[in-house]
Amino acid sequence: MNPHSSPQSDPGLVELQSAYLQSMKIGSGRAADQVIQQALDRRMSVNDIYLEIFQTTGYAIGRLWQRNEYTVAQEHLATAIIERQMGELHPLFRPQREKPTTLVIGCVDKELHRVGARMVADFFEQDGWTVHYLGATVPTEHFIALAREMKADLIGLASQLIYTIPAVSAFVRELDRQGMAGIPVMVGGMAFAQQPELAEPLGVRFTGANARDAVRLANALFD
Repeated sequence: MNPHSSPQSDPGLVELQSAYLQSMKIGSGRAADQVIQQALDRRMSVNDIYLEIFQTTGYAIGRLWQRNEYTVAQEHLATAIIERQMGELHPLFRPQREKPTTLVIGCVDKELHRVGARMVADFFEQDGWTVHYLGATVPTEHFIALAREMKADLIGLASQLIYTIPAVSAFVRELDRQGMAGIPVMVGGMAFAQQPELAEPLGVRFTGANARDAVRLANALFD
C-alpha cells in the first residue's frame, strides 16, 4: 500500500483485517506476525497498520467480549500479541522534527485497556511531541503530579469502558482543584468512538476518532 493512499480504497485490506482477527481468535502470535509482514510487504504504512489492523481488530474483539463471544483470557492474549507487535514496529515511528509541546497520556484509574493510549502516544511521538506514556490504571493524584512535574501542555486520558467514564470527570475536577485547569485534556477509547457526545459533559477539550485525528486536533489547538 502506498503510505499516502486511503486504506479503505485498498481491496486487500479487508482480507488482512479478517486474517488478523482470525489469528487473534486462535491465539496465534505466529499467524498474526505473518499478517503484519504481509502488510509491510505491500508497503502499508505503520500508521495504517495501527489504525486499520490493530485498532479495528481491538474494537472487533471488544464487541465480541461484550456479547460474551470472547473470554477475558482470549482478550488478554490478543492484547499481549498486539502490544508485542507495536513494540517491534515502534522504531518506524521516527519523528521528522521536534516540537516544543509535551503530552502526558495514560489510562484513568481502574482502566486496564492501555493499547489505545499507547497508539496515540506513538503517533504524537512521531509528530515531534515529547511524550510521557503512563500505561494502565493510573491513580488520579499520581497522574496529575507527573503532569505537573513534566510541565504537560496536553493531557491524554484513555477510558475504554462505560464504567470508567466517571473517572474522567473526577480527573478534570481534580485538575481544576489543583489549579491546573489551564491544561487541556483529550479523551479517547471505544466508548467515545461509539458515542463521541459522551465527551462534552466531562469538561475535556476534545476527543478524536483515532490517533491520527487526535494529533490533528491537538496541533490545531496549539497552532
